[in-house]
Amino acid sequence: MRSRRLLQRRARTAVVLFVLLSLFYLYCPPFVPPDWTNDLRNGRPAPERHEKAKGDFTYHSRFRTHIDHDFEAQLERALTQIERTAEPQGEVGIMKIWQTWRNLVPPKDREKDMLLWAEFNPGWEYTLVTDALANEFVDFVLHDIPSLSYTWRTYPSSILRADLLRYLLLWYHGGFYADIDVHPCMSVSACGSLAPFFPEADHLSSSHNVSLVVGIEIDEPYASAEMKEAWHWSRSYGFLQYTLFAPRRFSPILRRAIVRALAHSERHNKEKRRWWRGARYSEEDILETTGPGMFTDALLDVLSETLPPSHMLAQISSLVDRNASTEQSTHNLDGPQDARVTWAPFHRLQKPLWIDAHEAEGNADSMGGLVVLPLNVWANGQRHSGVGSFLSEEACVNHWFGRTWKKGWWEYLVG
Repeated sequence: MRSRRLLQRRARTAVVLFVLLSLFYLYCPPFVPPDWTNDLRNGRPAPERHEKAKGDFTYHSRFRTHIDHDFEAQLERALTQIERTAEPQGEVGIMKIWQTWRNLVPPKDREKDMLLWAEFNPGWEYTLVTDALANEFVDFVLHDIPSLSYTWRTYPSSILRADLLRYLLLWYHGGFYADIDVHPCMSVSACGSLAPFFPEADHLSSSHNVSLVVGIEIDEPYASAEMKEAWHWSRSYGFLQYTLFAPRRFSPILRRAIVRALAHSERHNKEKRRWWRGARYSEEDILETTGPGMFTDALLDVLSETLPPSHMLAQISSLVDRNASTEQSTHNLDGPQDARVTWAPFHRLQKPLWIDAHEAEGNADSMGGLVVLPLNVWANGQRHSGVGSFLSEEACVNHWFGRTWKKGWWEYLVG
């Protein structure tokens, strides 16, 4: 009898411990991932290449079906109102450098790179935005944006806040943004691809009608599903957002990215929230709600909506789409289909592509002007898309691709 009671007591204890451990796992990370390290080896084997006969030059995100147009319009109006009433911040050319981290103590293996940004750019204002500063910026400066504060506070992962913060900072303030694992190879003004912005090394010209500069990160439109899975891609092409340059404030493309990030987050939270916990975000969810997937679609949609059908980008897109379209390419719901700008004109881009704001139909402020940099300027060192090494002469920055947030626990434990 006594032994049976003892067994029952142990069973109850085991059940309680199991429940407590389960709750801890649900609401708290089991342990902090280790610091990442730079891997500069050139001989690392890339995942095996698998290509398709037809390329994917458009992508259909699940977030662009059953769109809450009213909510997105509400966000757009709030952002536009802030632009109208914002106090001037001096000259149009914004010489500010932004990086973000949880506090003022950077990771040891990133501190040197972060110090170089200020050292290489003495005429620029360098700001490391901590979590405290970011919270203040969201809660006080941008408090009129619907749902922003709540969405910001309830994000389950810091990468979601980091993605959204870079768009907010450059939209509102302008300047140059770089992740903390981005190494400057030279000053911003010494970068050859950005030379037209800097007639003088210490002066950013305001004569160019461009509000945003982006780079290409992935250019593999013929990649198979197996290849995309091996690389952890949600799509086989895309613009990067670990480095961005906004020569002036209030880029319409960044405004659209903010609207999309908040709208996608709102929808995901409603769909994935459970009564006992908040919404969880998978790797693909992050890429498509706040990350480069969402950003790429937002940029292409703005171009599609504002450039005339006769524009070179629309003409190339239409031609390639007719010759190499896939089933996915007919399912894009945003933007006029006869003037759709797809990935086609950016595939194998060899030199900077300048799109002046006045090339847009009607109001020049509808697009804001854009420069797209080829892969070898900001995206060297990868093992895909035909890019060069970190030592490429064209490289203005090098991204160490720490990708800590993308690693599974098996990678953390055994490599």
